[in-house]
Amino acid sequence: MTLTSIAFISVVSCYAAVAAVVDVRLHRIPNHLTVPAAVFGLMFHALFFEGWGILLSFAGLLVGFGLLFLPWLLGGSGMGDVKLLAALGAWLGPTHLIYVFVVSVFLAAVLALGVMVKVAATKGVSSVQRNYLAKGRSGKQRSRPQRVLPFAVPVALATWIVLAWLTMSQGGQVFELTLH
Repeated sequence: MTLTSIAFISVVSCYAAVAAVVDVRLHRIPNHLTVPAAVFGLMFHALFFEGWGILLSFAGLLVGFGLLFLPWLLGGSGMGDVKLLAALGAWLGPTHLIYVFVVSVFLAAVLALGVMVKVAATKGVSSVQRNYLAKGRSGKQRSRPQRVLPFAVPVALATWIVLAWLTMSQGGQVFELTLH
């Protein structure tokens, strides 16, 4: 594994972890975390690759932004989640970002279901209805149910899973694979 690959894996893994911790604590991912990460992702690919590197990095940024923009417009995610995926896209490129997104959605569903089952088992089903579902027991529509968990958590887990998979399957040359 090259020094550049180690640096790439470390930076992307740490960024995902920090974003998840900040999202859990603040219930938002601030611009001072997402914007520099996106810029550094673009710069990394501009410096370490000739030709297509910066273009594919920018394509990853656009794909990341696009994947959650419509859900954000509909109130299903926060803008921090949109910018988190955009920044990860700048680092991972479009193809690997889509892998991260698919794994993230799966993990989010599994983790959310696990949280709701735990709450139902410890506090009762009515607590789940009251806190997490769009309609409570009374049948009245809520303006916005409470989020079960911040989306940055499954995104971070998915990022680590995809990076580990790429590392094992490609002999540690992870950052070079972001261009495919």
